Amino acid sequence: MVLIDGHNLIGRTPGLSLEREAEGREVVLRRVGAWAAGRGDRVVVVFDGDRPGAAGQGAFGALRVVYAPAGGSADQEILKRARPGTTVVTSDRGLAREARERGARVESSEAFRRRLGPAPRPDRDETKPEAEEDPEFWLRLFEAGRHKI
Repeated sequence: MVLIDGHNLIGRTPGLSLEREAEGREVVLRRVGAWAAGRGDRVVVVFDGDRPGAAGQGAFGALRVVYAPAGGSADQEILKRARPGTTVVTSDRGLAREARERGARVESSEAFRRRLGPAPRPDRDETKPEAEEDPEFWLRLFEAGRHKI
């Protein structure tokens, strides 16, 4: 099982911010979901639950998403599940230490983020094909004489 400290991963991902938490959650869940698809491991992303719109648990693609109950924390939820054979993804030193004490392997959020591949450009319009936003695409297209202005 892979347990991911969701807010920690948002905070360690360039272009994302906990100030825009809903957007950060969506981006992180989409990227981790793509990574988790087809894996044999169970992948759980854990968030603090004391945020607006956060409660309980659910699924996001191949992921299980867990929100800590009111009065609890994501760290406590992760530690409940941490055991030998589990990987905990966090850069929180205290959580990492306690997870290791429970026999879990720890991977930093930064190292895990690198395994997810390059982050999408924050200004990218997901409705347009990537090539249309690339100036080099248009230069090649017009230089090739395929389109006349």
